[in-house]
Amino acid sequence: MKLIIEQLGLAMETNPQHETGSWLHHGTRREHSEAEIPGDVPALEGTSRLYSIREMAQDFQVSIRTLRFYEDRGLLHPRREGTNRRYDSRDRLCLKMILKGKTLGFTLSEIADILASGMDDSGKMELEMGLLPEQITAQIDYLQRQRSQIDEAIKTLCKAQSRMLELPKQGEGPDRSGH
Repeated sequence: MKLIIEQLGLAMETNPQHETGSWLHHGTRREHSEAEIPGDVPALEGTSRLYSIREMAQDFQVSIRTLRFYEDRGLLHPRREGTNRRYDSRDRLCLKMILKGKTLGFTLSEIADILASGMDDSGKMELEMGLLPEQITAQIDYLQRQRSQIDEAIKTLCKAQSRMLELPKQGEGPDRSGH
């Protein structure tokens, strides 16, 4: 897994299988578990409720900057009222699917493709329904390789930590400077 550090404190986690990546902020990644993604997305028919960018950010526990980024990438299409963005139930559903796709390890480009093919005539969408069997298999393989690499990194760091804890503390025992 490669990390490219940018001057702004951003990094990109690249997925070698897909040769694309997802942006990280200050080296940390905010993951959303299935339980954190709001399940109360209203039905598309007959809803006229519009949500502000602040409400969306709070409801989905993402930053306002994240919502703007998804809009710039063409994943969300809020209405504009002057300089204000207004999100409808379709945008809420798309955001839910974006976050679920990220949780499953897909890149934003892949999520965009899935969203484009996953909406049925009734306006209902299930992320998994937009996936091909080959995509599911490839993603499982990729995540299992990642897990193996993470497990190996944890073992290496635990060994290093154990060695450090076994060393005499500075000022105790023999002088390490060789004098």
